Order: sequence, then C-alpha cells, then structure tokens
Amino acid sequence: MNKPTVKVSTPGSRSQAAIKAWVRRQSPQYRAARSEKESKAALSTWCRNNGWKETFFEGPTGSPRNGIVDAVITRIKPGSPDLIEVRLVQLKSGVGGLTGKEIARLKKAVSTVSVDLLLAAFDGTTLHLVPDIPERGETA
Repeated sequence: MNKPTVKVSTPGSRSQAAIKAWVRRQSPQYRAARSEKESKAALSTWCRNNGWKETFFEGPTGSPRNGIVDAVITRIKPGSPDLIEVRLVQLKSGVGGLTGKEIARLKKAVSTVSVDLLLAAFDGTTLHLVPDIPERGETA
C-alpha cells in the first residue's frame, strides 16, 4: 500500500506567478482599492440598516472619480412622506482623514446642489420626460 506523497512548498518552489500575485497584493494601489471596496460595503450596510438608499459615483470602469462627492444617500423623511432628505458623502477609507480643504469643497458642493422636478411617464414603448432632459452628449 502506497502512502500519498505530500508536497511541501518552500520559498524556492513558488511559481513566478504566485510571487507576482503576492507582490501585487502588497502594492498601495491594491490596498487602496480593497479599502475603498470595504468602505463602500460598510456605507451600504449602514444605509440598508437605517432606511437610506445610496448611489455611488464612479467612472465607467468602476474606479472612483475625482470630485469631492463620492456618494449620495437619500430617504423619505420619517413622518413626512412628501419630504426627502439628501446627504452628499465624501467616502474615506483606510487611514485617510478629511482635510479642511476637503470639508470646504464638500460644503460648497452642498450649497450648489441643483434640485428640480421631473415627471416620467412610460406609455409601453417610450419614456416621456417633462421637462425634457437632453440625453448624454446632447446640449440643452
């Protein structure tokens, strides 16, 4: 009866791909992406548990954008079904903290939020918007 052989991995036997993957996981970009993903998940969980809906602003590839506002959270104000609460969110992760400059930018963003009404009606084939909003790439 043959005993199964056990292969023991030694530092010299690791494949180049495994070493490359290990080095990549130590990179600042990898750690930043991981902590960003974890902070988004934490905000989403908090929102779900507290009656808020979240929207994250990302680039086409899913990467964070440059603006000060990373997310918007909204909810119907408790006890007031016609009132909506909106919060602009600067999402931090890892050891990064808010600077005075970032707080000033966020306050400016809050003071310049554009709010308007939109009526949307779908007739079975077409979505009608009133007032009409230009599609992406069109100018008003």
